[in-house]
Amino acid sequence: MAKRILAVSGGAYSVYLLHRYGFEGGETLVAHVNHGARGRESDEDMRFVETMARNKDLPVRVKRVSRNGAASSTGTAFEERARDLRYAFLRELQASSGAGKILLAHTADDQVETVLMRVLEGAGISGLKGIPRKTADGIERPMLDTWREEILADLHKHKISYRVDKSNSDTRFERNWIRHVLIPLLEKRYGKSVKKRIFALGERFREIDDFMETAARRWIKRNGLRFPRKSFETLPSALRKMILQIICFERVGVAPNERLLESMDRLIVSGGASARLNVGKGVVLRNRYSESIMEIDAGKSQPASRSSRKPEKLFHAPALRMEEKRKISAASLKLLSKGERAAAFDRDEIILPLSVRPMRAGDRIRPFGLAAEKKVKEILIDRKVPREERWGRPVVCDPKGTILWIPGVIRSAHAPVTGRTKCTVILHTLELGRC
Repeated sequence: MAKRILAVSGGAYSVYLLHRYGFEGGETLVAHVNHGARGRESDEDMRFVETMARNKDLPVRVKRVSRNGAASSTGTAFEERARDLRYAFLRELQASSGAGKILLAHTADDQVETVLMRVLEGAGISGLKGIPRKTADGIERPMLDTWREEILADLHKHKISYRVDKSNSDTRFERNWIRHVLIPLLEKRYGKSVKKRIFALGERFREIDDFMETAARRWIKRNGLRFPRKSFETLPSALRKMILQIICFERVGVAPNERLLESMDRLIVSGGASARLNVGKGVVLRNRYSESIMEIDAGKSQPASRSSRKPEKLFHAPALRMEEKRKISAASLKLLSKGERAAAFDRDEIILPLSVRPMRAGDRIRPFGLAAEKKVKEILIDRKVPREERWGRPVVCDPKGTILWIPGVIRSAHAPVTGRTKCTVILHTLELGRC
C-alpha cells in the first residue's frame, strides 16, 4: 500500500519534488501522464521519469493519452483538459493503491501567477487566496513556499538532470504570458520584491476567506434558508455573498457566478415585498415583507393533484444514525417517545432499510393513542407550526412507505418498545431537517 503518490512530469520542479519528498518513510508511488502533445519529446519525458523512478527503486505508473484525447472536441482549452485528465489519473491511483496523499510540485511562483490570473479575471476573495496547500481529499503542495530559482539552484548544485518542456515558453497560454511577459514588466517597474508582495497578498486573502467562511457557516446554522432582511443588510457585502455562495453550492447544487450572487443579494437587501428570483434547479429566492426565503418553486413540482401543489421547503436530508440496544430504561424510553432528535422502535417490528424523504401534502401518520392515521397537516396545525414551515421537513419511512417518524415533530405508534421487546432500535438525526 502506497503512503503517497508523487505527480512527476520530468520537469525541474517535479524532479525536485521526487528527490526532496520521495523518500520520507513509507511507500512512494511515482505517477506520470504522457499527453502525447509534443510527440517524440513527450515519449522521452515518459522514459526519463520511468528510468529515474527505477533507479530510485520506486514503483511508477504511467498513463498515455493521445493528443486528441487531451484536447476537447467541445473547445475546452488543451491546458485545462490536460489538467483534468492528470487529476483523474491521480485519483484512480489513489483509490487503487490506498495512498493517503497526492503530492504536487506547485511553487511560490505558481501561487503568484495564480493570484494575478484571478485578479485579472475579477475573482472574489475566495479566488484571490490562490492555490491551497492542502485539501480535505489528500492533495498536498509541500513546495508552495519555495521559489523556482531556489529549486533550480539546488538541482544545479547536486547535478540533478531534468527535462525542459518548450511549450512552457508559449505565451499563447495565459499562465505562460503572465510568467514571461506580465511579471517581468511588474518587476521592472516595482522591483524584484513585487512577487513576494503578491504572494503575501494571497496569504492575507486566505486568512480573510477562512474567517469569512467560518462566520458564514455560523450564520447559516442559525438562520438556515431564511434571511431576515434588515439584519442581513447590516452584514458586510462580502460576507453576504459568501453566505449565498455556500448555500447555492451545498443546499441547491448550483455553482453561482458573480452575476447571480449580485442579483440574490440585491433582491434580499432592496427588492420589493413580493420580488422573486430563480436560483436554479427549481429553487427560488422570494421576498416576504421582512424576510426572504429560499424554497422549491411550487410551480415546478409535480402537478399530480391540486393538493400536491403545496409550496415545499428546500429539502436537505439529515444524517440518520441507527443503533441497537438490548435494554433501555423507562426514563430514556419516555424521552425518546417524544420524537424530537431520536426515537426508539422494536427491532422485530420494523422493516429495513429505512429511508428519508421530504414531507408532502397528504401525508398521514398514526400517533400513539389513536386507532387510525391522522393527517400530518392537522398535527402541525395543532402544534402551531407556521404554514411556510410545514412542508419539506424530513420524514423517516420503511420500504412500504409507512411513516415511522417525523424528526422534531412526532414518532408514530408503529413498532412500540414494550416489555416483550428483545432488541430496541434507536434512530438519531445528526441534523434536524429545518433548512
